[in-house]
Amino acid sequence: MAELKVKFRYQHGTADTGRLDLYNASVALSGIARATSIVTHAYLNGEVRSHGEAAHGAEFYINTPKRGSFTYEAVIWVAGAISGGVFYDFVKYSFNEAVGKISQNDQMSRQLARRIEPTIEELPAVLESPLSDMHRPIRKEPVMVMDVTKPRGEKIVSFDSDTALYLLPHTVPAPHQIIGNVTKYNNITGWGRFFDRLEARTISFNISLKSPEAQRELITWSQHENNRGNEGLLYLKADAVITPNDIIKRYIVKEVSHTPI
Repeated sequence: MAELKVKFRYQHGTADTGRLDLYNASVALSGIARATSIVTHAYLNGEVRSHGEAAHGAEFYINTPKRGSFTYEAVIWVAGAISGGVFYDFVKYSFNEAVGKISQNDQMSRQLARRIEPTIEELPAVLESPLSDMHRPIRKEPVMVMDVTKPRGEKIVSFDSDTALYLLPHTVPAPHQIIGNVTKYNNITGWGRFFDRLEARTISFNISLKSPEAQRELITWSQHENNRGNEGLLYLKADAVITPNDIIKRYIVKEVSHTPI
């Protein structure tokens, strides 16, 4: 079996004394366990599980916290051969995307792109809850930060009071008319990406698999037209998941149309 390690290091505040509040630490450790399992399962199996109790093809352990700051070291045993480089890149991309640190212009390897494609937009949404739990000590002491690193200390992602805020969105009716085109769509999961003309950026979306087939066919049509270089224009009626500083994270689509809704 292959062994992989990911370190979760809290720094500043009481963490620098080698201590964390017991309850906050227990919530954080639960978040670490869930986030690690969810992202590992997604990497190995190309699907997203929301609970994270187990990942098919992997076993998880936690090493004792280290002295100086407060560090958990997650140990992942994976059956068979695995590319550690691509795995760590997958964790880096997934965690950073979940806290809004991924630019749409960021480049990635073909291997990483193939791993991400089956989980587009669904994985960062599912990671919100466990990552929010990992921020529990930071919410208690906003001066605290957490670095997620590879075994030798190479940084994967940093969490702080700003990312803690980003992980506490609320859902409201979309604040404006949604018009644009689909750029990515997974018809197995209902998750995709939509270029919103008013926002002038790509925003993730989810449409229920129980939606009328004609609605989902419009989504597929728009993506196909976009791939051909055509407009593929659609109007969406949706709720918007919005961060506390009013950034739209994703749309929960209720209706799709060729004309204004």
